[in-house]
Amino acid sequence: MLKQSLTRNLVKGLAVTAAILLAAGCDNTAKQTVNNAPPQSVTQQADTTHNARTSLDWAGTYQGMLPCADCEAINTTVTLNADGSYQLERVYVGKSVRVFTEQGIFNWSDIGSTVLLEAEQPVQFFVAENQLFMLDKQGKRIEGDMAARYRLQKLTE
Repeated sequence: MLKQSLTRNLVKGLAVTAAILLAAGCDNTAKQTVNNAPPQSVTQQADTTHNARTSLDWAGTYQGMLPCADCEAINTTVTLNADGSYQLERVYVGKSVRVFTEQGIFNWSDIGSTVLLEAEQPVQFFVAENQLFMLDKQGKRIEGDMAARYRLQKLTE
């Protein structure tokens, strides 16, 4: 009997403790403290006004030889126009002399550092000064020994 009484008291005590902890977690004053925290300093905030889209002379024609799985290379030319349109030309070297051309619109990423060509098979590029770096399907920079081969250089007029 004493054992059952102790067990019931322990269970009640645990239930009361859990209820107190739950109520403390839902307390609005704790939320207000977080919400009323001082804003981040200017140096800590993301600088969305200074990016490739707004700071670089990105419009123009870029050219390079991209790696190819079943040919020597893909001679690739991308023209990005200030109006948001693009032209993509590809020649599969060692496989064909035909020029495959696609035209359309491109979109900037939210942070203004990459462009997405709305093509039959969408292509993303990281925009740097006078060059484009082709990104993988997840939108990440290609790394490793082949990384330097996924670069298009801006042509000068």
